[in-house]
Amino acid sequence: MKPLTVSAAVDLKKVTPSTSYEDNGPVYYSGHKIDNWDGKHHGSMNIVQLLQKSNNIGAAWVGHLVGSENLSEYMSNFGLGNKGGIDLEGEDTGILRDYSSWTDIDLANIAFGQGISVTPLQMLDAFNTIANGGELFQPKVILEIRDEGKVLSIPPKNVRRVISKETSDTMVNMLIQAVEGGESKFFNLKDYKIAGKTGTAQIPVRGEYDPTKTNATFIGFLPETKKFSMIVRLDRPSTSPYAAETAVPLWMSITDELVKYYGIPPDNTIGN
Repeated sequence: MKPLTVSAAVDLKKVTPSTSYEDNGPVYYSGHKIDNWDGKHHGSMNIVQLLQKSNNIGAAWVGHLVGSENLSEYMSNFGLGNKGGIDLEGEDTGILRDYSSWTDIDLANIAFGQGISVTPLQMLDAFNTIANGGELFQPKVILEIRDEGKVLSIPPKNVRRVISKETSDTMVNMLIQAVEGGESKFFNLKDYKIAGKTGTAQIPVRGEYDPTKTNATFIGFLPETKKFSMIVRLDRPSTSPYAAETAVPLWMSITDELVKYYGIPPDNTIGN
C-alpha cells in the first residue's frame, strides 16, 4: 500500500524521492499510537528509505500531506474498492470506505495499509499501473480466441490514466532502490533489476489484529523488459511472519525460472 500513497504524493508534488522527514519514535493521531512494524526508529529519513524500510511513521506522514480526499481518489483510480472487470466469476471489490468518514488515525492507517481491504489482483493491477507509465488496464485472462483457423485477438483495454508518466518513472526507480537497498536484497537475482515491494499485513480478528500471524506478500516486475509482473501472497506463513523472509525468496525463485522460460536476457545485454 505504501507505494500507492507515495505515488499520490509524488504526483501531487507533495514529495520527491529526497524529501526528508523525522522518524524519532511513535506518533499519535487522535490519541492513537502509530509505530513501525519492528518498533525501530531511524531519525532523519527520505522517501526512498521509507520504501526500503517499509516505514509506517513515514507513510502516515505522507498520507497526511496528501489528505483524505486526494488519497481516496487516487486509491479508487488505482482500482481499489472497485471491480476491475476481469473475465472471471467471483471478483470482489475489497473495502475502501468513503473518505468523509475517515478520521486522522484512519488516514494514517490507510496510508500504510490498515483499515482497508484489497484483493491480490487489485494490488497487482495497481503495481501494473506504475509499471505501465501510469495507465490502468483492465485485467483479462483470455488473450485470443481461435476457432477453425480464425483468430480473434482480445486487445488490452486502457481504463484511465492514474498518475503521470513522470511520476511512474520516479516510482519505478524508487521501487528498484527499495529492492536493492531493503531486506529483499539478500535474495535479489543476479543480472536483473527488479522493482518491487514487500507487504506484511496483520490479520484482523474480532475487531483487533492478531499479534502473531500475518499475510506476507511481495509484488514485483522486471523494469527493463516488463515481460511479466507477479504477486506472491502467503497466508499465515509458519517459518517467519515477515514477507522479506518468506514471500520474497519464493518470488525470486519463480522469477529465476520465468526469465529462463521466456528467454529474457540479463539487463546488461539488452540493447547491445
